[in-house]
Amino acid sequence: MRVPRFTQRLREHDWTAALIELVIVIAGILIALQVSNWNQDRIDAARGQRYTKRIHDDVQADIQNMAKARAFWKMVAGFGKQALAHGEDGTLVDGSPWKTALAYYQARQILPFELDDTTFNELRDAGDLGLIEDEDLRWGLSSYYRATGAGVTAEILRHNPAYRVQIRSLVPAEVQDYIWAKCFRQLGGVDQELLDCPSPIPDAQANTQLASLSDNQTLQQNLRYWYVWLGVSDKVLDSTDAAAQALSAKTLLSTHR
Repeated sequence: MRVPRFTQRLREHDWTAALIELVIVIAGILIALQVSNWNQDRIDAARGQRYTKRIHDDVQADIQNMAKARAFWKMVAGFGKQALAHGEDGTLVDGSPWKTALAYYQARQILPFELDDTTFNELRDAGDLGLIEDEDLRWGLSSYYRATGAGVTAEILRHNPAYRVQIRSLVPAEVQDYIWAKCFRQLGGVDQELLDCPSPIPDAQANTQLASLSDNQTLQQNLRYWYVWLGVSDKVLDSTDAAAQALSAKTLLSTHR
């Protein structure tokens, strides 16, 4: 052991040898620390790469889900526009009372959308954001994932329209059961499809329902608000999608360094 030999040199007043022994001990400690630091840096870099790859995959999934959500919102907004046209001037969809009544009901559909922030939250909560060496990438991640928090973007995308609740209380239950059975299809997860379907009721009954819906001013106001909100949501995803595309490119580049 170097330390006992160093102590012996001091007792023998062999200062030169003691100094040499001290230098050797210090050098050994510094080399050991450097090797340990290098090994830890290598481990941290590998962990950072794994996190970055997972985030890249999450963002790619977000891009796909945003496209699905926007396509669905566009379809729902189309139904909302048809229902609003009827409420404002009595226009029927393709001249059909049933298609118009169906438009009122289908305009209430929502497709929940949230960014997949599982990996980012894991990284942040573990205090490991520093493993992402690129400062611009760290800032981009924090900015992007605010959309799932309590910010304005998250609030806009958190759809729970009053129209959705109200229309369910006004359309007869047997008609709603028919729509769910014949005019709607669940595709798995949150994905869904809105279908054309033949009328289950006579035109006279459909016209009676339409008169009730168009005369309900609160319903018309809530429908108008929901229609506009879908448009706002789509605009919000313009910037969110652009941020996702940029983030995807950065994370992909980072994983190939």
